[in-house]
Amino acid sequence: MLKSSTSRIYPLLFRIAIRVWPELKDRSTERQMIGVGEVISALYSVPFAFAGLIWLIRVTDFVWLYQKLGYFILFAALVFIFNRLSFFLIIELRRNRYGSTEGALTGVPVWSGVLLFGPTFFWLPTFWVLFQFIQNWRRSESQAARWSQIRNISMNVTSETLVPLVAFSAYRGMGGQYPFKDLTVESIFLALILFGIHFLVYALFWGPYLAYHAWAQQILTGNKVVGPILKFFLLAIALPQVANPFAILAAGLYSQSGMWVYLYFVTGMIAVAYLTRRLSWSAERSRQSSRILEKLETLGRAIIDAPPDSEDLPAILQKHLTNMFPAGRLIVWIFPEDVLARQPEDWTPNLEAIWPWLLDQTTSQSFLSGDELPWLERHTDHNPVVIAPISEVESSQTFGGIYLEFHTLAQPWDRKALQNLCPAVQALAAQIASAINQAKSYQRALELQKMGEEIKLAGSIQASLLPYSFPDMPGYQVAVTLHPAGETSGDFFDIIPLEGGKIGFLIADVLDKGLGPALYMTLSRTLIRTYATEFDLQPDLVFFATNERILKDTRANLFVTVFFAVLDPQTGTINYCNAGHNPPFLLASQNGCEPLPLTKTGIPIGIDEDATWERESVQMEPGDVLILYTDGVPDAQNSRGDFYKQQSLVETITHNLGQSAEDLQTSILDSVYDFVGDAPPFDDITLMVLVRDPDIETESPE
Repeated sequence: MLKSSTSRIYPLLFRIAIRVWPELKDRSTERQMIGVGEVISALYSVPFAFAGLIWLIRVTDFVWLYQKLGYFILFAALVFIFNRLSFFLIIELRRNRYGSTEGALTGVPVWSGVLLFGPTFFWLPTFWVLFQFIQNWRRSESQAARWSQIRNISMNVTSETLVPLVAFSAYRGMGGQYPFKDLTVESIFLALILFGIHFLVYALFWGPYLAYHAWAQQILTGNKVVGPILKFFLLAIALPQVANPFAILAAGLYSQSGMWVYLYFVTGMIAVAYLTRRLSWSAERSRQSSRILEKLETLGRAIIDAPPDSEDLPAILQKHLTNMFPAGRLIVWIFPEDVLARQPEDWTPNLEAIWPWLLDQTTSQSFLSGDELPWLERHTDHNPVVIAPISEVESSQTFGGIYLEFHTLAQPWDRKALQNLCPAVQALAAQIASAINQAKSYQRALELQKMGEEIKLAGSIQASLLPYSFPDMPGYQVAVTLHPAGETSGDFFDIIPLEGGKIGFLIADVLDKGLGPALYMTLSRTLIRTYATEFDLQPDLVFFATNERILKDTRANLFVTVFFAVLDPQTGTINYCNAGHNPPFLLASQNGCEPLPLTKTGIPIGIDEDATWERESVQMEPGDVLILYTDGVPDAQNSRGDFYKQQSLVETITHNLGQSAEDLQTSILDSVYDFVGDAPPFDDITLMVLVRDPDIETESPE
């Protein structure tokens, strides 16, 4: 009956609500229903609130208030103390929707004051309601929060003015004692009737609000069982009034024994309030801990059972986090704005301001509503916050975060309560980091497997491009080797037969390592070989054409150092260009084998489209040696981090002159690898040795 009758009038209520709050129609169905309840309840209760305030002003005894202001202040202090020692009850009505109600023993000083001194004392809870409204209104940043505050103030003012004034008037009409003088059966009975009437009027006033929300919970959950909701609403009505009957005893003690006995009794009630509050805290902490541990365990099992590729992680988090923490807004994200889970889905915190600060944090942090948030330039009102970094398992580098913002329910969040949640939030961050690390490791394993296969194939193709036979060069010896540091190499060499019996010698090194540089090497080698046959004896034009084509056809942001020389075997003339490469050494027998470096004649290929290179010439006489190498030779490192260096190469060459090209190459490589020892290879090593045989002089016969 409740569902059908309310659903028929809901369209009318919705039309009324959007007239005063037009933005409501753009919200989700759930938020629309909640918003309609807030707006209609506010419109319904505002007239009652004004009526209650006017009535309270009319019955206030301002003369007594002026004369007995000290009494009024004393009772106000008691109301403040009892409100600070309020107790609470939090119940999950449905998934991630909590109901909370708060009670306090303020009825003892308020109603005892009313029974003793009159309805002027109804100002005490009214002032407290107004004080709370002013505090909360400053924190209300959204339209929804403001309507909630308007509804709250109007209904609470009515509850503290009009509702008790109706009950007190009925009490007076039945002949109830005023001022309350003694604890007779009749006086106690009439006072109990007063509180019974107060409860009934209170329930009647709150009834429409509670009925609407019971219907809304049914619609949103699809659950026709309203027992838990009605039970909670009954507790919400009864809990704030549970202490009211004790005001009868307090008023009687004051009348018969005076203020000191009254204060003694109230002190005992304060102790009861304190213990009740502690019990509320203990029960809520226990409930939270049990629930969070259960949810963390369930989440952990779900992550373990999920495929290791992390594609299901956002769905798993969204499912298990939405009701892990009580009444919180939560977001889990990877920096800067890759959101893994969000609750509610239409909530968007200022991640751009948060993540740069969180990047430097290593542990979870908590902030009360009055604390400054360190990622904001100025202080703003906010709900209590717990925030935790998500860090790499191996490096501990923060790469994501969990931001949890708690709504204010009946539970009064304090620093200890927030800090109690920090370990759970940190454990959640560790679970997420572990899941992401597992996914990354799995992905890396797949990528490495695939890359290994591709690199192995690329290495085979690359090796097939290197020359497997050399042109016939009478009077010359040549030895060449390439030792890649990995499956592929960024080094390359070539020996190119040219027209007229001339020979081209090429050695080069592409910046960087890996598959990309290897492909870049293949392209460079092909272009240089092509242009070498086109521009015979002109290495500078070969470089210019190759450079132009590479820069037009690629966007790899790589470059290659190249040494290219054209040898005329008949004359020993070498025309060469050096494009930023390590200088080869020519050791001429005629000058005592002093090494002559063939230094750079231009920048590396692949940097500047307008670059040019100078062409140089040297003469290779019989007995001379030409050594070409890449930087893997002088830059070879041992386990201590020392470099082999160019000077060691020159000394090794000098000490082993007179050997064949093959033996000289072996001596150089042995020297390098003896120096490196067990250290892993740092770079590709390419070495080419060209030796011109010395002239053989024969004695003439006598």
